Amino acid sequence: MSHDDYQPEILATAWARVVARETASRVVIGDFLDDWRRVTDVKTRTDLIVVPIPDSEDADLHRWSAFVAALVEYVTVRADMTPPVWVFDDRWTLAEPWFINPYWKLRAWQLVVTPPPWKRRRIFGGDETTMIGRV
Repeated sequence: MSHDDYQPEILATAWARVVARETASRVVIGDFLDDWRRVTDVKTRTDLIVVPIPDSEDADLHRWSAFVAALVEYVTVRADMTPPVWVFDDRWTLAEPWFINPYWKLRAWQLVVTPPPWKRRRIFGGDETTMIGRV
């Protein structure tokens, strides 16, 4: 397939595979970020994220779904786009804080440097590079 034939995947479709336990969350997050970097026009980027991602009853998958909601907010704001409404749904705010790196000595650092979209959802993991690499 040539670069011109490349079709990015709708995030909600890819995330449904995570919820069905067919694909690892890290894989879909990485693929989404690759797609986001590859396509630069607003319409294609909007098409990638306009459909809400599915959630899961599983606590770990729910946390990762909240992470993805924060990620979508983060990349859209950085691209001067309006985030889709679904990322602000209350269900994406975790009841308990989630420290991605559970080592207690890093908690203060994670609390300080985690970007706002994750902080608002009670997800703490560090700076942009630690959370998602370079966008």
